[in-house]
Amino acid sequence: SPSHISHVTMSIGLIPNFPVVWTMLLVLLAGSIPMTVAGIECPADVSDPIRSKLDDATLFSTCATGNSGVRLGVDSLFDVLDFSDQRFLMFCRSSSCIKPVQKLLHSIPTNCLIDYHGSARNLSEEVTTLYQKCVKTTAAADLADEEHLYRYFLD
Repeated sequence: SPSHISHVTMSIGLIPNFPVVWTMLLVLLAGSIPMTVAGIECPADVSDPIRSKLDDATLFSTCATGNSGVRLGVDSLFDVLDFSDQRFLMFCRSSSCIKPVQKLLHSIPTNCLIDYHGSARNLSEEVTTLYQKCVKTTAAADLADEEHLYRYFLD
């Protein structure tokens, strides 16, 4: 009978469940919309100053020298990701290093890509990730310092 065939067809999955199909289509569509927006390149008048700031070797080499006189030796902000833990912490704790990163973070548009070192990149996301790593590293070091201080005074 036709109703038996229909029941069999539905039970083996040949007739799709329409709410599931619509949900899957919406998920796929929602996932592709940000890619489309993010695929737009920023205009040169926006991206040029950002590239200049990212590649300010003088600023990022000397911002954490303080009284130590130790230069950090970087050509770009992203070079700090290759630092030893100690040097990365020194960079992150220095207000003369982290304040320019914060300013940069707020000046990079989130709705377009910037051509940087040969590829279109989401520099807003990359600088945010670097900044968040600084915050976490500094917080962990501060906590360790605090614990050490408590132990010292409790002994």
